[in-house]
Amino acid sequence: MLNTELVDTLYAGLPKERQQELITLLFKNSKQTMNYFKRTKDISLSKLETLADFFHMPLDYFRANSSFSANNIYGSNNNVGNITLSGNLIAENDALRREVASLKKTIEAMEVTIKTKDEMIDLLKNGLSQKS
Repeated sequence: MLNTELVDTLYAGLPKERQQELITLLFKNSKQTMNYFKRTKDISLSKLETLADFFHMPLDYFRANSSFSANNIYGSNNNVGNITLSGNLIAENDALRREVASLKKTIEAMEVTIKTKDEMIDLLKNGLSQKS
């Protein structure tokens, strides 16, 4: 059975143009909306494959009671429905890249602090040597 709550969350997290792109991929020129999945609570394999490909997730991810664990977080400013998925390598890689970038910025700030500290030590040593 399809996890319609997950599908809704993923869909809501997309910008409008990506939402429209997904609707077109799923329903072609039909006037269907994502409510189709809530009404039918069933899905064809082709629609499931389209969803999985669009979100770069395995097919089983969209099953109700799936073995994949997801943490659906609601936010604002196009961050609605961000997914943290322990079994999804793409999401893990993105999170790790962001963490590495953050750590690099921290290292740069610490290097500036160390340089400033060294300059201060040199100034104090020069001040002491001039007093002696």
